Amino acid sequence: MIRPASEIEYPPSQALCTKARMIARVSALSESTDNLMSIIAQRLDIEEPKYAAEIEAMSKEQDRLLDNMRRIIRS
Repeated sequence: MIRPASEIEYPPSQALCTKARMIARVSALSESTDNLMSIIAQRLDIEEPKYAAEIEAMSKEQDRLLDNMRRIIRS
C-alpha cells in the first residue's frame, strides 16, 4: 500500500514501529485462524453436516473480531 507523504515518518517513531508490528501480528492471526476454521469445518462436515451453520457463524464472528482489531490498530 502506498502511503501519502503526510503519513510517512523517517526515522519511524516507536509508536509507528509498534503499530506496524501489531498490523503484521493481526495479519498472521487472521491467516492462522482461517486455516484452523477450514480444518474444523472439513472435519465436522465429514462427521456431522448439521454443524455447517455453526461453523459459518463462528467464521463470521472471527472475521468481525479481526476487523475490529484492524480498525483499532489503524486509528
